[in-house]
Amino acid sequence: MYKFNLEPVLNQRKFVEENLQKELAVLKKLLAGEKKMLATFKSEENEVLGELQQRKEESITISDILLYVSFIEQLSRDIEKQEERVLDAEKRFDQKREDVIEAMKKRKILEKLKEKRLKLYQQKVIKNERDFLNEVGINMFNRKM
Repeated sequence: MYKFNLEPVLNQRKFVEENLQKELAVLKKLLAGEKKMLATFKSEENEVLGELQQRKEESITISDILLYVSFIEQLSRDIEKQEERVLDAEKRFDQKREDVIEAMKKRKILEKLKEKRLKLYQQKVIKNERDFLNEVGINMFNRKM
């Protein structure tokens, strides 16, 4: 029976890869949430700008305009902060994806080694069986003579 002597190392690499993939999934959700928040801020800014434009066409007081302007400025600051958060989340996601790719490469190297050694083992077993059958055939032939 074939036994791969590096099986514990392969199992550990699989475990590490699975954990990294789970972390990547969490970061993907986080990134999606940050992007959604950014889109919400931008949408709100557009709505407020549209509302201000509409109110200007009707009639609006200076104090109301100042309130709109200060709110729009606050939204702009929020958008800038959120864009930074999105960039940070993208960097973390990209780094984790690279870690997953590296872990996959390490695992695949061991899996290929395992397959290669198994193939060699199977070839050796077949050769031994052939040699044994040849020996049996020779002995039977010698007995008949």
